[in-house]
Amino acid sequence: MAAVSPVRANALLLGVMGFAQLLLMAASVRQSVVAGAVSGATGSAGRPAVAAERSLSGTLVAVVHFFGDLNSEEIANAALKREVTRLSGELTHGRAQAEENERLRRLLGMKDDLVPKSIGASVVTAQIGGQSRVIVIDRGSTAGVRPDMAVVAWGGAVGRVVSVDREYARVRLLSDPSSGVSGIVARSRAEGIVAGRGGDALEMLYVPKYADVLVGDRVVTSGLDGVFPRGLGIGRITVVGDPIGASKSIRLEPEVADRAVEEVLVLTEPTGTRLLTADGTEAKP
Repeated sequence: MAAVSPVRANALLLGVMGFAQLLLMAASVRQSVVAGAVSGATGSAGRPAVAAERSLSGTLVAVVHFFGDLNSEEIANAALKREVTRLSGELTHGRAQAEENERLRRLLGMKDDLVPKSIGASVVTAQIGGQSRVIVIDRGSTAGVRPDMAVVAWGGAVGRVVSVDREYARVRLLSDPSSGVSGIVARSRAEGIVAGRGGDALEMLYVPKYADVLVGDRVVTSGLDGVFPRGLGIGRITVVGDPIGASKSIRLEPEVADRAVEEVLVLTEPTGTRLLTADGTEAKP
């Protein structure tokens, strides 16, 4: 094999180096093109995701604001309900206070005009279930209350004191089966004894069967029992039945309902009174 001359070897080496440089340049250009294409593709693919993310964020913010507003409305509604409840309670209390003031005013007028020798008292508890009918009042021996004193309220007779301690007294109501009060029919002056029947209507006993008694007649205390003064309302006749033996069968609706008794007067003396009608005007016996 013939030897290569130095000049020829240098020219060959220079040609190889030039070709290698061309290859490197071509590779660099290709990489730039690929990188640009990848970057473009990535940007195009990311734009919908970014839009979706922004939409989702907006929805979440709207939901948060919605529940925030809803919570605020619930708080406002709860506060409004509390205010309505408070005002309703105050209104109820105001009405009850006005009714109590009216009752006390009428009772004070009754005390001044009809039974000046009396002691005012309030009912603290009542036993009016079943047949027994008893109330407890907040005045006792310290205030001058004694057993057998008559107890009245606006409208008429209520009962009789049956036991007393220092600060309280027990009062047996007219409707109690153990009670009895002498009564007279205001219109015809027919007399009898009004007895309690527990939860049933009062009964008027020992009225002669030929006596003039009609449904609707008013019965008042006669004063003959020595406990109640004359003229206090007892009740109004609702039934006049067939005679039982020599007596009429008479039923009365109490003039003072047991459950309506809240303030009373305890009469220290069974003095006579003027007749008091159901509407508060005077009437003849």
